[in-house]
Amino acid sequence: MPDPARTIPDFLLQHLVDREAERQNAAAEFYATLTDRERALVRDAAVMGYVQGTLHPRGEKHPKDSWVTALVVQECLAFPDLYPAINATQPA
Repeated sequence: MPDPARTIPDFLLQHLVDREAERQNAAAEFYATLTDRERALVRDAAVMGYVQGTLHPRGEKHPKDSWVTALVVQECLAFPDLYPAINATQPA
């Protein structure tokens, strides 16, 4: 039997569900306004950011944005087949 003190009230649960739907819709609407190149850049950066984040040691301080940006660009350039948007402007 669930502990009543730990049960989320229905109105609050519905609010959380509604807010999540609003965030998803706003993101989809924004994404739809991007050009194909912008979408590709967002995808490449998001995927590489996720990869780097999962590789980051737990408990370690997170580096500055400029360091992270440089690392992500370097890694994207190292794997041109996986991150074509970043590499599209590089000479062959």
